[in-house]
Amino acid sequence: MMDLISDAVGGRIVAFNDEFFAEAANLIVSDDPVWREGEYTDRGKWMDGWETRRRREPGHDWCVIAMGVPGRIERVTVDTSFFTGNYPEEFSLEACGVDTDDRLSESVWTEIIPITRLEGDSAATFDVTDPHRITHIRLNIYPDGGVARLRIEGEPIPGMDEVCTDGGTDLVSAVVGGTALDASDRHYSDPSNLLRKTSSVGMWDGWETRRRRGPGHDWAVFRLGLPGTIEKIVVDTTHFKGNSPGWVSVDISDDGALWNQVIDRHRVSPDAANEIALSRPAVASYVRLSIHPDGGVARLRVLGTAQPELAGEMRVHYLNSLFATEAERFFGTACASSAWVSNMVCGRPYRSTDHVLSSSRSSFDHLGDESWLEAFAGHPRIGERGDAQTNREQSGTASASREMIARLAAVNEQYEAKFGFTYIVYATGKTAEEMLAIAENRLANSPPEEIANAAAEQRSITQTRLRRMLCTETR
Repeated sequence: MMDLISDAVGGRIVAFNDEFFAEAANLIVSDDPVWREGEYTDRGKWMDGWETRRRREPGHDWCVIAMGVPGRIERVTVDTSFFTGNYPEEFSLEACGVDTDDRLSESVWTEIIPITRLEGDSAATFDVTDPHRITHIRLNIYPDGGVARLRIEGEPIPGMDEVCTDGGTDLVSAVVGGTALDASDRHYSDPSNLLRKTSSVGMWDGWETRRRRGPGHDWAVFRLGLPGTIEKIVVDTTHFKGNSPGWVSVDISDDGALWNQVIDRHRVSPDAANEIALSRPAVASYVRLSIHPDGGVARLRVLGTAQPELAGEMRVHYLNSLFATEAERFFGTACASSAWVSNMVCGRPYRSTDHVLSSSRSSFDHLGDESWLEAFAGHPRIGERGDAQTNREQSGTASASREMIARLAAVNEQYEAKFGFTYIVYATGKTAEEMLAIAENRLANSPPEEIANAAAEQRSITQTRLRRMLCTETR
């Protein structure tokens, strides 16, 4: 399982109440803790871990950490190596799922490991069964003391930008399940390092082979986490200066047995991100990177577009794993009706993207006028700039003249004055002129007729938004 919290995958300390003797950042260092005999700082004995001062008042110490890779936690290790007379007597672990640090103050923390006793100079491992996608954890120690390392292992559950982009998805990233299967040589480091989402921090943070003294070349085989259409390969040799490969070749495969070469001995520069476009896009499930004759590579990126059905499966798994509050935010992006959102959240777990879309349609069947009006109120006026989603949907107004924008503003006012709610229309693919004409025609309707018209538009808008959010179509 992947360590979802280490600094090697982007884990970071968000907040803590004390780090008097040793920094909280040491908790997530990927290397094992060490002991330095006789080394002291101006505050006391140097310790490789997080250590707080001796508490003289009630309470306990804590540290909040952002997961480098959000996901479902399966195993936790609390390592108190070298902390003998200064380790905490007990600890507990809480978790939450939010999209930004700023929202931590409104989050509800869930206890995933209750208050549990610890021993000094040891590593204790605990199984976790919580099914949610975790983004942040809070380590509580009772009452104070030192912990060398915290390991949070589990299953990555990537976000939308890591699964669903048009030609820019890293199909081999460890975050989406990419795996190093085999290699000709692992003398200095393992090829699995190539798949980390973070930038390389040194030569040790990559894949380097021994010096080849005979014929041939080195290679590594990877299974894509998201099989799909490959458009570009990035062979990043950052930090490898006198020891980068001279050339690289790339082969692809559907089954890992029959291979087709798509890049033949392409020269690469040292200490650089070498972007190599394929002569034409190619569909694959496996990639073999060959380096000629040997050397070191920091990162490998296989950029392209995931197969829609596989990306959709990953997005449904993401949706099912969200805490309820985050699931409400997810569905609230598609439709502002709180009744519809509640129905969709309660409908989890979903089996497939089709299941989500069919549930969306049936959930609309039970809405009354009040809920429909709440849904309409979630839309900005046609012609007004909004968030990225609104601007994409109303892209037909982006090049409209000032006169046309003024006419749209006027018809919006007329519509709201007559019907009492915002004029909405399925704007995707429509020009500003088309949206204006539709509004002028709908002004002749009665209020009940227009609620029905707007409801039909809302249904279509929501379905398109959900398809995009579930990656069944690229953005």
